[in-house]
Formats: sequence, C-alpha cells, structure tokens
Amino acid sequence: MDVGLVTTRIIHIIAGSFWMGSAIYLAVLLEPRIRATSGDLERQLMNKTSKLNSLWITSAAVVTMLSGFALVSTTPGRSMSDIGSGSWGTMILIGIMTSVTAFLVSGAAGAFTAKLRRGLESSEADEDELAMYRSKLTLLGYLNAILVVIAVSTMATARYA
Repeated sequence: MDVGLVTTRIIHIIAGSFWMGSAIYLAVLLEPRIRATSGDLERQLMNKTSKLNSLWITSAAVVTMLSGFALVSTTPGRSMSDIGSGSWGTMILIGIMTSVTAFLVSGAAGAFTAKLRRGLESSEADEDELAMYRSKLTLLGYLNAILVVIAVSTMATARYA
C-alpha cells in the first residue's frame, strides 16, 4: 500500500467534502436565514461569520485542488498528460474546470459579502444597493454550490470511467 497516495486521497476527500458541504449549507440554509432577519441582526451575523467562512472555505478549496493535482500525478497509471484524453481524463478535466470556476465564483461572492458587510456597518449604502448585493450573493451562492457538486460528481465518477 502506498501510504502517501492513501494520505493524499484522504486529505482530498475530506477537504472536498468540507468545501461541497459548506457551499450547500451557505447557499441553501444559512444565507436565506440571515436575509430573513432584521438589518441589525444581519449585520451582526455577517461580522461574526463572513470572514471565518471565507477563510475555511477558501482553505478547503485550495487544499482540495492541490491534493487533486497531487493525486493525478501520483496515481499509478495516470499522469497530467492524461487530463482531457479518454473517459477518465475528460471527467477529470470537467472536474478541474468546474472546481476552478467554483473557486472564482466563490471569490466574487466574497467580494459582494464584503460590500454588503461594509454597507450594513456604515449605513452609507441605500436599501436598493443592499438589495442588489443580497441578490448577487444569493445567485453566486447557488451557482457555487451547483458547480462544486458537479466537480465532486465528475471526480468521483472518473475513477469508474
């Protein structure tokens, strides 16, 4: 048994599961509940959770992607040159593309979260502007969750392609 390969795979699976679970939790449960509260409570919750969420989710995404590339390069019979060719390589390529896209979408959501948080703190943003930030966050949250689920699904099925 290749202990390094097994360890890398476990790290990849745990980080990917955390990333996907967090994306779904934020989009489906947490964000809608925060939006349903008063503006003051929303501000307090955003201040308490948004930076921490961003740190953990971004870290999980980076660890997932780096360990994924390590897996491609260390899995017996596979290499980086296999990406995009054959069934396995095509599934891995789709997974990489959706992972990177989800990472970028998550970054955009983080930017809107920061704008919303600053708008709530300073009271400089009007209700229309805050509503626009909330709307963008909702859209980006669902898009991110969908992309991460696609990424995980394609990666999981690539093994059997």
